[in-house]
Amino acid sequence: MKKISVVNFWEGAFDGDFLEYFFTRCFDDITYTHNTHEADLVITSVFGNVYTDPAKTLAVIGENIRPNFINYSHSLSFDYDTYGGRNYRLPLWYYRLAWDGFEQKPRHDNHNNHGYEQLIPIKNLTRYRSLDIKSKDKFCALIANNPEGLRINLFHSISQYKQVDGYGNMFRNPLRKSKFAILPEYKFCLCPENSIYDGYVTEKLIDAYAGLTVPIYSGTMSVDCDFNEKAFLNYMNTKNMEHFVEGISMFDTNLELYQRIYEQPLLLEEPKLDDAIAFVRSLV
Repeated sequence: MKKISVVNFWEGAFDGDFLEYFFTRCFDDITYTHNTHEADLVITSVFGNVYTDPAKTLAVIGENIRPNFINYSHSLSFDYDTYGGRNYRLPLWYYRLAWDGFEQKPRHDNHNNHGYEQLIPIKNLTRYRSLDIKSKDKFCALIANNPEGLRINLFHSISQYKQVDGYGNMFRNPLRKSKFAILPEYKFCLCPENSIYDGYVTEKLIDAYAGLTVPIYSGTMSVDCDFNEKAFLNYMNTKNMEHFVEGISMFDTNLELYQRIYEQPLLLEEPKLDDAIAFVRSLV
């Protein structure tokens, strides 16, 4: 039996979510304790300032924040660098997948646009998909809370070609239901990251794809290390707003081009958790 203590997380963490599932996969028998001193492993994040013994503390970092190894000895993050074996890359988009045996507990008390979506079956991302163009009578949607600069510029620039429909707190138009309830009507989904750093990939791209749209993405240049670059449009490949919007218009008006990108699988190989689990097990 392993005693685990969880500190400095968001409300609701380890309550029927991916993290509870993941650490249950790491250890056959877990007891959670509030006493960090008696814990075999302390799991911390970046949403508080509770100090723990760094030698037995593992940081789980979903935000765009670098591991620093001052208050913990090891980390799970989106960072590619292993820092001499102290960090393992576990990007945030892994949290959205329907891993074997994972049934996420629904969240009904949201104050934002997260948590209403069902988990995404991995096979839905690894196989070619068929286009039903008759179901797509709308152009493009953006679902967002934060008015990040590049996100705003993309929204307004693309809207000069054809209006993008805005949902979420950013538009004072909250979407209190699953993205998947509205996205299949759209040809595209504008889904830029909140911030750009190497390796930082959240749920936005896979949610747009699982919503049966062609994602219009902006984020890390290394996104093609995770995903098939032929399955979405990436602003970072041009970094020229005018040319990028011209490219979007080509895919919008040319059915053959649109179908070619739409039918591509997002993942070229199935992701695994085995190595991440082995990394955590080695710490205790």
